Amino acid sequence: MRQILGESLPIKNLISMIHKVSGNKTNILVIGDSGTGKELVARMIHESGPMKGKAFIPVNCGAIPETLIESEMFGHKKGSFTGAISDKIGLFEAGSGGTLFLDEVGELPLSMQVKMLRALQEKTIRRVGANEDIKVDVRIIAATNRDLEAGVKAGTFREDLYYRLNVILIKTPSLRERHGDVEILANAFLKKFAERQKKELDGFSDEVLEIFRTHHWPGNVRELENTVERAVTLETGRIINVGVLPPAVVVNYDGGARSKLESLSINVGQQKLAAISPGPPGQGSSKEIRLPLPDFKDGPMNLDEVLAEVEKQYLKHALSFTGGVKKKAADLLGMTFRSIRYRLGKLGMEVVEVDQDDTKPSS
Repeated sequence: MRQILGESLPIKNLISMIHKVSGNKTNILVIGDSGTGKELVARMIHESGPMKGKAFIPVNCGAIPETLIESEMFGHKKGSFTGAISDKIGLFEAGSGGTLFLDEVGELPLSMQVKMLRALQEKTIRRVGANEDIKVDVRIIAATNRDLEAGVKAGTFREDLYYRLNVILIKTPSLRERHGDVEILANAFLKKFAERQKKELDGFSDEVLEIFRTHHWPGNVRELENTVERAVTLETGRIINVGVLPPAVVVNYDGGARSKLESLSINVGQQKLAAISPGPPGQGSSKEIRLPLPDFKDGPMNLDEVLAEVEKQYLKHALSFTGGVKKKAADLLGMTFRSIRYRLGKLGMEVVEVDQDDTKPSS
């Protein structure tokens, strides 16, 4: 069975929750961004409990046409509709005794949500075109990357079905939340794809590892896995180098500006304050600022100047990280485009690049 890899606190908490819930048949709702391993979580729950060895049936609710979804889920009788040339059991029957994994459950049409609710409440289903009910004993694990609570408020997802599915809620963390896990996962993927492609590879260059640590990974673990597979396929040497990485992964690499930021010291008046640092990649919170308190034995200081210098260094780092694109830098710093332009002007920081959202050079 494929395991969840990682040593970060979010992953340790996730694995602990899997062990807690795997011993029963309680319905579970797994939420998380695309590529965070929701199906892997469902499989681990299934394989870690009493249903190990029984059927595990994954179904993408968004991939089945609305006209066919009831037949797929519950089955049908011969002649019940055009094309029904024989009796067919549905996924609920096929999974009886095991687990039915409803991926992208938020895509279910409202008409099907009513029938799904009855199946969960009564533990019975009725094939399309049949008159009798059939008892089923299947564990439901549903998953979605959509906000189902917002769907309930908007009327696109039934509230009663939401609470029926959401007995236990599990959230899969994004890769950017899993501090320290990127290198572990990258090395595991490197080994897998090197063996599959019968290549001898010794690892990643230091620059590649730094890119992996600093990349935002919007596609999460799936994006990292695809990146490593591509790199293994294209690399002709023994070490994975930057040249074989996808442009989207490399484009925002700052070439070491992070390490430069960590070694900064601020001189204000007679005071010298040591490094402002968000901490080494993979350690601590990216929002943590370690700035020692001043020693007033060295004389007075100007707090406004200190704060202005902190602001200036963070603006410079954000602009360096985004290649001078102010809109992206503003997003990284949690401010509006207009706000970053104002702050740059206030601090006397001239930026002459033309931004994506600004047709005129500005300072």
